[in-house]
Amino acid sequence: MNLTEFAVKTVYWFFLYGCIGWCVEVVYAAVKEHKLVNRGFLCGPICPIYGFGMVGLVYSVQLIPLPDSGSMSAVSIFFIGMVLTTAIELVGGWVLYKLYHIRWWDYSKMKYNLGGYICPQFSLLWGLGSVLMIKVVHPLLARGSNPMPFRVMLILDIVLLIIFVVDVIVSTAAAIGLNKYLSEIDELRARLRVTSDKLTTVLGTGAMTADTVLDEQKLQLALAKLEGRENAAELRAEATARVAELREKLAAVDRHPLSTRRLLRAFPNMKSLNYAETLAATRTAVIRLRELAAAAKETARETAANAAEKLKKA
Repeated sequence: MNLTEFAVKTVYWFFLYGCIGWCVEVVYAAVKEHKLVNRGFLCGPICPIYGFGMVGLVYSVQLIPLPDSGSMSAVSIFFIGMVLTTAIELVGGWVLYKLYHIRWWDYSKMKYNLGGYICPQFSLLWGLGSVLMIKVVHPLLARGSNPMPFRVMLILDIVLLIIFVVDVIVSTAAAIGLNKYLSEIDELRARLRVTSDKLTTVLGTGAMTADTVLDEQKLQLALAKLEGRENAAELRAEATARVAELREKLAAVDRHPLSTRRLLRAFPNMKSLNYAETLAATRTAVIRLRELAAAAKETARETAANAAEKLKKA
């Protein structure tokens, strides 16, 4: 096998196993959360960390001298796979954290974890998975791929690489955009706290709860208590403006299904280096806004149905 053939084959395995890894993540999430979610950092059906892991594992096993039996033992594959994939997960998690200031997965709640990036429980699973892949899956895929003409594989690699590069650019922009949104939301929340403190001083109670900010009816009920108080008009206008700004920014986070919205759904345990509290609050607020919007639509539908029924009777 010459260098060109080696490169084409390597890229092919990277995409194939990246896609298989994505499928594993989606199935795992579906079983755990009872819903289908794109669990990859990228928009497309690929998890690059699985592609890198399997390519590294396949070539590592091939480079190590075989024993007299002619095949590597399952125990050897287990330890090689466990160490290699754990190292890739550690480095990949750390690099993503430093690049985007967001931890995309977090094992902090698992025993004996290292910085939340890796933990022995999943390392053991990676080892067992490595044995399965090398002993069973890879030989089957290798035999199935052998009849594929070199030119077809080359064209397939080129097409997938172009799509992959575009996806990386789009997803990177989404991750940067999420950080920008979190920064802006953090600032808006700080301004709203100042307004809430003013209302508390006037009304003598915590008037601006998180749900009050998101629910228009509760907001109006809270602001109605300002009636007859000093500076009521100014406080009402200030609170209304601050709440509107925050709601609009939260809606913007949830507006684009292939960018920030997808990332929030794909990584339910992600943590932000600079905006940890704001990220948690944003995730909760976005879900609450969806619920309120759905309830409003249902109320409007029922109102329209009742009005139509009255017209028929009239």
